[in-house]
Amino acid sequence: MTTTNIAENQPKSTGNQRELWLDKLWAVLFDGSDTGLMTPGQIRRENRHRENVRQLEMASILEAEQQLLDVHQGKKSIDDNGNLIDVSPIELVPTHKIIENVNIERHFDIGDDAPASMIRSVVKEISVRDLERSLNIRKIAILAESEILSGKLQPLSNKHVNAEWMLRWREAAESIVHPELQLLLAKTLIAEIAKPESFSLGLLANLQQLSQSDLDMVRLASKYVLGSFIYDATGSYFKADFHLNLFDVLEDLGLMIASSSHKTLASFSDQKFRYLLSCGNKALNISHPYSAKSLTLPVFKLSRIGRQLFTLCHSEADMAYLFDLGNRIKRQGFEVQLGDWLTQEASTTRSKFMLRMSL
Repeated sequence: MTTTNIAENQPKSTGNQRELWLDKLWAVLFDGSDTGLMTPGQIRRENRHRENVRQLEMASILEAEQQLLDVHQGKKSIDDNGNLIDVSPIELVPTHKIIENVNIERHFDIGDDAPASMIRSVVKEISVRDLERSLNIRKIAILAESEILSGKLQPLSNKHVNAEWMLRWREAAESIVHPELQLLLAKTLIAEIAKPESFSLGLLANLQQLSQSDLDMVRLASKYVLGSFIYDATGSYFKADFHLNLFDVLEDLGLMIASSSHKTLASFSDQKFRYLLSCGNKALNISHPYSAKSLTLPVFKLSRIGRQLFTLCHSEADMAYLFDLGNRIKRQGFEVQLGDWLTQEASTTRSKFMLRMSL
């Protein structure tokens, strides 16, 4: 078994650096405002068990969301003081007083108080929406914290996140309720804090438009992504009635250019041809004695938004697809090795190729 180090950044992660990360996350998201959540600093000062704290807070968020759902379903209402109150079932409301009220029939009940009543109704409606948006932000904050604590730690940038980008991110985070999309938004924010201007406003708009079926297609397509493109295996591994329909969807979403083109890959080395092509959790290590040897592949190119989105989607590579690609490369005279691509180590930003077999 062979291990090849491809890239290594500094510095090594420490518990202290993770705490700095969490503090910056909270500062970017909440800017010192009261959130109803314990801040990372407060958890440290009071020596609390972070996981227990966040579990209790998430349970409170879910309970609050259920209460707001009861409001939408008419089971509860919000009084003029902002308190949740139970609403009597409609079958228990007496109707004889309404039937006998001549003011109803003659519309005398609609008078000077109607505008004020309407305003109160709108205020309550806005309050419910604002609560839902705020709960979404808090859920994503907890998800982002978990990603920072368990994932690969990136160097913390001294640059500030662009104010307009943050405003658009918040708009997306407030409106998206799908758990998987909320996780993508958490990852987007972490990456943007680490390296501002990594993600475009277009990506944030795209995330807001994704449906469940769209998300399923994105997840499936991530098994084929090779950095900035997808190898066009039409006529071999790809099937017209399935894969081409998938790529039509990606084109409609603005993630891919569905017309096939060709891409030439240049060697990493001046001594001999060497190229490492990663796909999810796997990679192909490609070599040839002659450094100027040309490697050209038919590909579907990803758009800028597509490249950004797929960097957030970590998936297992489609092995049959990689074997098909490896054999095509071998027919051009190259040596090809298949191995694991390790990029998720919690203590380092190092990426490794671990050889499994030669094709």
